[in-house]
Amino acid sequence: MDKVQLDKSVNHHIALSAIMIKRVFYKILNENNLNITPEQWSILYYLSESANLTVSELAELTFKDFANISRITHKLEKAGLIKKQKHSTDKRISIFFITDTGTKLVNHVHKCAYKSTNISMQGIEPQEREIILRSLKLILINTNNYLK
Repeated sequence: MDKVQLDKSVNHHIALSAIMIKRVFYKILNENNLNITPEQWSILYYLSESANLTVSELAELTFKDFANISRITHKLEKAGLIKKQKHSTDKRISIFFITDTGTKLVNHVHKCAYKSTNISMQGIEPQEREIILRSLKLILINTNNYLK
């Protein structure tokens, strides 16, 4: 029988690291009195990089399901950070874009995300970071392909 040893499991350490990275990010956001979650931040980030995204595009970019994207975008819209409009030719499709208020918040959160990254990457050399990033991207591709 194949048996996983958690102390030697890459998946387990990735999961634990993700939890801790998120906790650090939450703490930094709270220290800066920014009332936003990491999930909301990811939506705002993508809308600030590529204006006018649909629910399905946001879901694909963030690896979240439609229900979660709808819940998050509703909260962001209610807070005045994003706006929703209907597609010009297909009224069933909603398109989201970031507001000026949302853009200002993104600029503040970028600093927090940068600080969070620096905390989690302490002692890791730039070439090691590249290897980690390349490996994590491959893990995302592998797991996403399995789930399709």
